[in-house]
Amino acid sequence: MTSLSVHTHSPSTQGDMAFNLIILSLTELLSLGGLLGNGVTLWLLNQNVYRNPFSIYLLDVACADLIFLCCHMVAIIPELLQDQLNFPEFVHTSLIMLRFFCYIVDLSLLAAISTEQCLATLFPAWYLCRRPRYLTTCVCALIWVLCLLLDLLLSGACTQFFGTPSYLLCDMLWLVVAVLLAALCCTMCVTSLLLLLRVERGPERHQPRGFPTLVLLAVLLFLFCGLPFGIFWLSKNLSWHTPLYFYHFSFFMASVHSAAKPAIYFFLGSTPGQRFREPLRLVLQRALGDEAELGAGREASQGGLVDMTV
Repeated sequence: MTSLSVHTHSPSTQGDMAFNLIILSLTELLSLGGLLGNGVTLWLLNQNVYRNPFSIYLLDVACADLIFLCCHMVAIIPELLQDQLNFPEFVHTSLIMLRFFCYIVDLSLLAAISTEQCLATLFPAWYLCRRPRYLTTCVCALIWVLCLLLDLLLSGACTQFFGTPSYLLCDMLWLVVAVLLAALCCTMCVTSLLLLLRVERGPERHQPRGFPTLVLLAVLLFLFCGLPFGIFWLSKNLSWHTPLYFYHFSFFMASVHSAAKPAIYFFLGSTPGQRFREPLRLVLQRALGDEAELGAGREASQGGLVDMTV
């Protein structure tokens, strides 16, 4: 039966139970670290540490990751220890709904970031002069609203959360999700490839990379760590066959994906030899836009335009 809820085989041996406990422990520890990292990132960005269009994207990404990890830490307990602990159906369904919603929001935001950074890098003069002032805010708001609508439709059609489910509509919606996931992944891959070629072959290829490198690493992180979780959801709801261990693997890698982003921000923004000694505010500011790369953009933006990486 197709639904948002996850039903797995109960652990049949002590070895299966031990493996589930190991995965659960690693996922919980990693998620706790991710909560701390994303919380710090969210706090710093909310303090106007460095106000440019991309800081708004990262603030939304940190918010989505924070909510995802909170739900993920609780939801995986009955999913991995099904015979040991069960939550009320309403609570479990709510957690799964919210977790999937944040996953789609995160993916959509990453696609938007890579696309806008690609435009900013390929067409810097045009982008600085013609970019609508509130484009980033509008894009982020639209992503949250559309993803919420999709999540509510899935919940209404595939679960008993809002009444009797419609399995025909549910199957159609999951096909839409599959197309959406493929389209967003292709968008990220194409824009990241163009960005990589521009960074490596551009006239300033020997300069510090700054935010474009951050975007490339975030896209790679999703493809290797975040994508398995999306494939898991599609396989469960479209009746694709996947090994049981892929199910556990996708849960763990989903935590890696959401928890590792703050580490990337602070690693790229820190100065070699000065790590753990610089203020986090300065480190995050440098990750959002390296001083060497922002020189031309700042000269053009002194009249009131926001600073951005070009």
